[in-house]
Amino acid sequence: MLATLLAAPAMAHGAGAEQDASLAAAPVTPAPSFSSSRAIVEWAPRTDGTERRDARESAEVESVRMLGDAAFQLVRVAPGQSMDEALASLHGDPSVLVAEPDSFSAPNSIPNDTRFGELWGLRNLGGAGIDGFSGAVAGADIDAPAAWDRTVGSPSVVIADIDTGYRFDSPDLGPVAWTNPGETANGLDDDGNGIVDDLHGADFVGPNADASSLPVDGDPTDDNLISGGHGVHTAGTMGAKGNDGVGITGVAQNARIMPLRVCANSAKNKNEARCPTSSQIAAINYAGNEGARAANMSLGGTTFNQALVNALAANPQTLFVISAGNDGEDNELEHHYPCDYTPQTQASPPVVGAIDNIVCVAATNQADGLAGFSDWGTTSVDLGAPGTETLSTYPVAEAKLSDDFETNNFATAWSNSGSESFGRASAGDGPLTSFGMNDSPGQAPAANSSHVVTSAGLSVPAGTGACTLSGRRYRSGGSGGTFFYEVLSDGSQAFRNAISTTTSGSALEPFHTELITGLGGHAVSVRFAFTAGPSPTASDGIWLDDIALTCNAPLSTPPGYEFLQGTSMAAPHVTGAAGLLFSRVPSATVSEVRKALLTGVDPVASLAGKTVTGGRLNVSTAMSVLEPPIEKPSFKQAEAAIRNANPAAMIAPLVLAACTVPKLAGKTLGQATAALTAAHCTLGAVTKPKARKGHKLGALIVNSSTPAAGAHPASGKVDLTLAPKPKPKKHHH
Repeated sequence: MLATLLAAPAMAHGAGAEQDASLAAAPVTPAPSFSSSRAIVEWAPRTDGTERRDARESAEVESVRMLGDAAFQLVRVAPGQSMDEALASLHGDPSVLVAEPDSFSAPNSIPNDTRFGELWGLRNLGGAGIDGFSGAVAGADIDAPAAWDRTVGSPSVVIADIDTGYRFDSPDLGPVAWTNPGETANGLDDDGNGIVDDLHGADFVGPNADASSLPVDGDPTDDNLISGGHGVHTAGTMGAKGNDGVGITGVAQNARIMPLRVCANSAKNKNEARCPTSSQIAAINYAGNEGARAANMSLGGTTFNQALVNALAANPQTLFVISAGNDGEDNELEHHYPCDYTPQTQASPPVVGAIDNIVCVAATNQADGLAGFSDWGTTSVDLGAPGTETLSTYPVAEAKLSDDFETNNFATAWSNSGSESFGRASAGDGPLTSFGMNDSPGQAPAANSSHVVTSAGLSVPAGTGACTLSGRRYRSGGSGGTFFYEVLSDGSQAFRNAISTTTSGSALEPFHTELITGLGGHAVSVRFAFTAGPSPTASDGIWLDDIALTCNAPLSTPPGYEFLQGTSMAAPHVTGAAGLLFSRVPSATVSEVRKALLTGVDPVASLAGKTVTGGRLNVSTAMSVLEPPIEKPSFKQAEAAIRNANPAAMIAPLVLAACTVPKLAGKTLGQATAALTAAHCTLGAVTKPKARKGHKLGALIVNSSTPAAGAHPASGKVDLTLAPKPKPKKHHH
């Protein structure tokens, strides 16, 4: 089968002459780390300053500052004292409720990428919504920041993008491109996989998807300036470099992306990139052979292909994440492949080791609704993920002509050649709510009059890709008449569209054309023409506004960003999530990650009965399913548990061996506590001397113990009496 891509831009390019315009690195969390010199003390209630000072002196720590509350204090361990001994002394002092070493956290996991706030699929704050969506619901997202607290992806984890190709010149994509460890740039096939210089992926389709033979090379660059860019967009959602102050971030913002080009322009339909099944099979095997842990396939069709099923089955070490389709239909009624394949049962002949290594993804919107275009299936579609108004990396489209008529330069920007003249019209003229253009501003056109207006010529640089003419228009037919518009290249017609129908309603309607090719390197202009009927009125004619000729920029222009929508945009959210899970648990199997992704969904009403799980992706929960977090009580909680426990029940676990009281005289409280623990004893009551008024006690040491050294108390408890540490004698010379 020739699969097609499953995405639509906000201003989608379709197959007709005129298209329906209604479609609209944070650092990895570090390992636990503690200060060797600073500790945090929480004082027991009703302790006074003298008790606190004595506890610090006994532990040989110094006050640094209070921590916003008198009960919390930062202290510094004195030179020559160890953190362990200081903490042991503090723990044994009744004035201290909690004593812990100062520790470190990672910076906030929200990345500093300039357009992160528009990535609602990663973090949805609700409110007005993104890109014109109304009624966004806070939390209708994949909960990426919570997952990033545990990992932002590992460079050792590779996720493949089986699509239209990649743009290495993108600041978001270049730094995270996979590098083939077995290949060097020398014109040779160093790793023996049959592809020369496949340093960063491979191209399995070439420039024409309809060619009789499909060339293979080591450059997966998306150089299709007619109908390309789809893979650039999916790659950005999967794993665009994050926290670099540029553009966007992907879900797995520090994993490595393996671009595999399988879709190219179709000579039969220049508006459509097509993806040969043979190219897909080659890419599937390449991804598996080269170690991709997950692979995104935002493409599909309705033709079953046994070889493709077998290729998926033969690569059980890779999780394939596939878009469900954009027909707004039930996949149970008409299967959408490869999303609906089940390799473990459909491989023929059966493949040893085949597993269910496919995740099929529907699209949800900013309010957790099932997107109107998205396919679904109670047994064939696994889960949903954000897929509407999705911002990601995309080739730049440059406006060569743009006129909203707000500036009064009509006479220089446009020229008339008909029997009557077009002109600049103001708000209130017909359906206009702002300035625009009309065939006869403020009056009725003359009977059978001809109105032709042409824009000033503009130079479109050589190397420019396909162009689209767009705008808003309103036409009232009245007594008949005709209307057409065309794009001229060096004075000759490059595109023409005749519109004879009357606009419904009372407002201007958006329009845009099919892709217009071949304008690069030529002088281009736009022409509109209206011919009135035999008896027109003032309400008859054509009104135009927001006219724009937009062209795909040459390859010398790095990609920018664009909003697209489709299940193509939903699938890479899940692929990136798989990349995070494999990064967090490198030993995880495909089956374990797949189960975690499906088990960890957030249930949403719109997917109930429409997908296997009835839920939308939550990568943070999925990560916890794969690796349940270890719940450790805080020091305060632990001490409270000990204080509230039944003392009789505490004796057995504390006394594991007979206590023999060690020699403790002269030791600091911390040293004595450590010695008691080593001797299987526990610290009992601690008696400190009282300081005389106006005098400091200074550091304290053990003066005596009860019972004395060598004793074997049945309870295991040893009480200590402390005394001031003798001051060193002064030596006179």
